[in-house]
Amino acid sequence: MTNSSYRHIESMAVGTWTGANPEPLVFVGVATIVAVATLFTVFNSGLIPATLLAMAPTFGIGFARYGLSTEYYGTVGIPDATAIGLMTAVVVGLPLGVTGFLIGTVLRRIRGHFEDQSGAGEASMQA
Repeated sequence: MTNSSYRHIESMAVGTWTGANPEPLVFVGVATIVAVATLFTVFNSGLIPATLLAMAPTFGIGFARYGLSTEYYGTVGIPDATAIGLMTAVVVGLPLGVTGFLIGTVLRRIRGHFEDQSGAGEASMQA
């Protein structure tokens, strides 16, 4: 198990965002967050649980700035780390959660359609 600091995670995200140094781990993390939100939605969870599940890890990444020394502001305190965590959760986690919810809703409807089809077929066979 490795321990990643906020600065390392930030450099991976910035490198991926700008295209200068794309990191596969960032893509895996985003895909995992969307997949979890999608799975919870498929199995009858709503928009709020899906988005909260996506926002929690992104809040943690932003909150990890707590205790860091910065050039201009000094040491990052709890209020600043909480604000950065909330901003990261809203800007990154909320769209990921909504995306997972939309994909999950489509998959749930497709699953429901096939379950209805199989249920109608069995009912006609029994009659």
